[in-house]
Amino acid sequence: YSRMGCTITRGAQIAEQHADAIAGSDVTLVEFGGNDSDFCWTDIASNPNDNHYPMTELPTFRQMYRDLIARIRQLGSQPILLTLPLIDYRRFYNFVTRNMGEQGRSNVLTWLGGQEERIRNYHDMYSLAVYHIGYQERVPVLDITSPFLHNRDYLPYLCVDGIHPSQQGHDLIAESVMQQLNRVLPQM
Repeated sequence: YSRMGCTITRGAQIAEQHADAIAGSDVTLVEFGGNDSDFCWTDIASNPNDNHYPMTELPTFRQMYRDLIARIRQLGSQPILLTLPLIDYRRFYNFVTRNMGEQGRSNVLTWLGGQEERIRNYHDMYSLAVYHIGYQERVPVLDITSPFLHNRDYLPYLCVDGIHPSQQGHDLIAESVMQQLNRVLPQM
């Protein structure tokens, strides 16, 4: 039931809409954080000296993830969390600033402290939060980040925006998830 641009807030709504399907499933795979850790880049370009916050602030993200896990369990399904796919911060920066002009791009870079790679820090914080939530809630976490890193050139596995997997990336994720599920399911 994934949707492009989905945050944990929308994901919880989708889970409720499909509660019957979740209740009829032995396991439910859950992956959120990439869109939650994103920002409104046009606001940043307009006001680089203001405080800006991710789409879903980290404390809210953690609590909503815990609530979603509890709901999936309540429906009788075993939640299994997925880390976030890899991000290419250069492509992502270029993508989110592509229509801003030089001043907008400069303002975003100023807000990032002059380092495009700081974009990755937010993405990584949310991926690490998934591990922590999984540990605290005793929910298996499947690593879909490392399969990208095992490839010397992982760029073909990402779309032009630098954050969403390409078809090749989705195939890589599916293969990795199946391998990991085969190890996790017998232990459950």
